Amino acid sequence: MAVYRDRRVPIPDITGITINRGDNNRVLYVLSAPYDNKVGYTRPKRITIGYVCEDDTTTMYPTNKYKTIFPAKWEKSFNETPLPIIKKMGMNVLGQAANMSCGIGDVVCEAFGNSAGKKMLDYALYSILYHSDVSSQFEARMSNQILYSGKAYSDSSYSDLFERGLTKDQILAFKKKWAMQCKKDGVDGVWLCIDGSNDDCESEGVELAEKGHAKSKRNVEIVSFTYAVTPGGKPVTFDVYRGGLVDAKEMQAIIDFLSECGIAVEGVILDRGYCNAKAIRFLDSKGIAYVIMVKGHPAGFERTVAEYGKKIKMNVEWLVEGTTLFGIQAKCRLFEEYEKDDYITLFYDFLNAGERIGKLLKNLYKSMNLAIENMKHGKKAVVDEKYKKLICLDEVNKTAHLAKAELQKVMNEKGLYSIVSSKEMTPAQVNALYASRNVSETQYMFIKSQLGYGKVRVHFTQGVHSRFALGFIASVIRYEIEDASRKSGHATNDLINEMNLLEMTNINGTYAYVHTENRRQLQLLENLGANSDLLDGVVCDENNRLNGRTVVPRHRKPGPKKKFKNVPNNNSERKKPGPQKGYRHGELNKDATPRKKPGPKPGTKLGAYNKDGSERKKPGPKPALTRKSEV
Repeated sequence: MAVYRDRRVPIPDITGITINRGDNNRVLYVLSAPYDNKVGYTRPKRITIGYVCEDDTTTMYPTNKYKTIFPAKWEKSFNETPLPIIKKMGMNVLGQAANMSCGIGDVVCEAFGNSAGKKMLDYALYSILYHSDVSSQFEARMSNQILYSGKAYSDSSYSDLFERGLTKDQILAFKKKWAMQCKKDGVDGVWLCIDGSNDDCESEGVELAEKGHAKSKRNVEIVSFTYAVTPGGKPVTFDVYRGGLVDAKEMQAIIDFLSECGIAVEGVILDRGYCNAKAIRFLDSKGIAYVIMVKGHPAGFERTVAEYGKKIKMNVEWLVEGTTLFGIQAKCRLFEEYEKDDYITLFYDFLNAGERIGKLLKNLYKSMNLAIENMKHGKKAVVDEKYKKLICLDEVNKTAHLAKAELQKVMNEKGLYSIVSSKEMTPAQVNALYASRNVSETQYMFIKSQLGYGKVRVHFTQGVHSRFALGFIASVIRYEIEDASRKSGHATNDLINEMNLLEMTNINGTYAYVHTENRRQLQLLENLGANSDLLDGVVCDENNRLNGRTVVPRHRKPGPKKKFKNVPNNNSERKKPGPQKGYRHGELNKDATPRKKPGPKPGTKLGAYNKDGSERKKPGPKPALTRKSEV
C-alpha cells in the first residue's frame, strides 16, 4: 500500500474513522458491514487511509486508499484529480501499433513538436472512435483513456491549438514528410484516386470561405478540400483551398506537389463529379491521364448506347471475364463543346439492371395505386415528379395506366453506364482500375465523417487548415487499422470497438492488466506488426509516466515494410543454397585433377594408437559387458 509521506491532509471528521494507537497510529476507515444471506451481517471491513503525523495529531499522511475513497477531498487538498480505477487502453495500443507499421506518429511529432503532436494524435484517435470532430465532448469522452499527452485537454485548449498553436509552415512540413514517407514505402508511379468536396462555412474570419457550388445547395460561403489516396486506400496527401476555385486546377496543384516529393503520378481515377468538359480539357492540357465515371447523358454516351447498347446485352462475346459485366469500348467525342475524341467504355450490368428495374416497377405500382385511390375518394391525384412521364392518369374514369413507350426507354437504360478514359484500354482494364476506387470511397466516407459532416465550425483561416490536417492524420491511422482488419476478414468498426474494451485496473496506485484479449484482437495486432507485448508495454509506460519518468512512444519499425519486400522478378520458387537434390559433381575438379570422395580412402587402416598415445579401441559396446538387472 502506497503512503504519501510528502503530503498531509486533515484527518476526516466523519463517522467510521478510528485510530489504532498500537499499530504506528494507523488511521482506519470502517466500511459498513455487507450483508450475507447465510450468516447475516458480516464483520465491518477496516481500510487504512493514513498514518497520524508525529508533530500534528490532527493531520495524517494519506495512502492511495484515501485517494480512492475520498476523491473530492484529495482534489481539494492537492488540486489533483485522483486516478480512475479503470482505464481504457485499446485505442492507444492501436495508435502505437499503427505508428509501428507506417510511422505516422513519428512524422506528426517531428513536424509539429512532441507536445502538439501528442495532442493531435489523441484527438485523431478520438475522432476515429466516435466519428466526431466536436471538441467540446473530447474531455468527457477521453478522460478514462490512456493518452499520448497523458491528459484529456479541454475544448478551449484544443481551440487554442487549432487557431494559434499550429502554423501553416508546420502543416506544409508535415505534408512533405508524409509524402516522402509514402515514397519510401513504394508509393510511386501509381494511379491516384482524387476526390474533392466542400463544407458550409459557419465560422468567422475564414479567408478561404467563398461562394461556390455548395453540396448543401444553400446560398452560403464554402471551403473546399481535396484528398489523394492510392487505389488501395492509403492516404497520400490533401489540400484545403478557396471555395470558388475550380477543382481541376487544385488537382494539378496536388500532382505538382507530389512530383516535388518524388512521387510520379501515372494518372487519376475520378468520380462522376469531375466529369465535365472543363475538367477534361484541363487534364488534357496538362498531359494527365484519367479514368472518369460518366455523369448524366452527354452526347457521346447517347451515341454509344444507341450503337452498342442492345449489342452487348447478355452477349457472351462482350463478357468481361471474372465479372457479371458486358463491355465494349468506342472512340468518340464525349462532349459537344470539347472537340476531342476520348475512349468511352460502355458497360451493362445485368444484376444491377434487374435490381433497379424491380425497384422502379415497385415504386411505379405504389404511386399509381395511390393516385387511383385518391381519385376514387374525390381527392387530387398527385404523382411524384420523377414518375410523371411514366404514369398516365385518367381523371374522368378515375383510373391510371403505365406509359409503356416511355417505360421501355427507361428500362432499356437500366444497368448501362460508361467510363471515359484518356488512353485505350480493354473493358476489363478499365473496370479493374475504376473498381479500385471502392476502398478509397470508404476512406472518403470516414474522412468526411471525421471532419464534421459538411460543416466548418472552427474560426479563423489557420483553424480551418489545422482541422483538415487533423482529419487527414486520423484517416491515415484508420487506413492502417482498416487494412489490418481486411486481412483478418473482420469489419473495421467492430474491431475498433472490441479493442476499446481492453482495460487496465488501478491496484494500490499501480495499473495492472490481465491478458483477456481474444483471437481477433491479437490477429489485428499481428497484422499491424505488433503482438501482445505491446499491451504490457503500454501499461508499463503509463505507470512510468505517473511516477514522473519520461515515456517514449514506440517508433516505426526500421527497414522496408513487408509488402514492399524485394522478390525475384520471375516469381520463381526460392530454393535452398548449395547443390540441389539429384545433382552430381563431375569427375574432375576445376584444376583438372580427378575428384575423390571425401573421408578415409578405401583400404586405409587407423593406427593402433590415438594422437595422445593411448591405445585405440574399437567403437561400440565392449566384449563380455552385459546389462545387470535392477534389483
